[in-house]
Amino acid sequence: MTFARFIFVQITCMALDAFVTWMLLSQVGVPVLLGKTLSSILASAFAVLYLRRRGAIASTRRFIITSITLIVLLVSYGIFTLLLLRNPMLQWPLALIAASVAALLLSLIGYWRAPRSSPGR
Repeated sequence: MTFARFIFVQITCMALDAFVTWMLLSQVGVPVLLGKTLSSILASAFAVLYLRRRGAIASTRRFIITSITLIVLLVSYGIFTLLLLRNPMLQWPLALIAASVAALLLSLIGYWRAPRSSPGR
């Protein structure tokens, strides 16, 4: 998987997560943590289904890329939750942006480190 395609998948998952969070919180009126939980689950399901397609990536790197993506989504959820629980005055959009940026940076580090730690080396 090329770097551009990897970043595209990560940004698509983050955008889907942000959009579903916004829809659930602003339009439906779901509580903040429940809305983020549901959107994280949906983004994770999208990532797994997209990355398991036969033509998406080669089978040797599929597990690594899927693992990085799921870990990044879990970290994004954790940072979002931690920011809101530790600072209740913080608005959820700012926590969502901070968590997404931190998770995207983590995915870049994971992509950079993955070839160096593969079992074949």
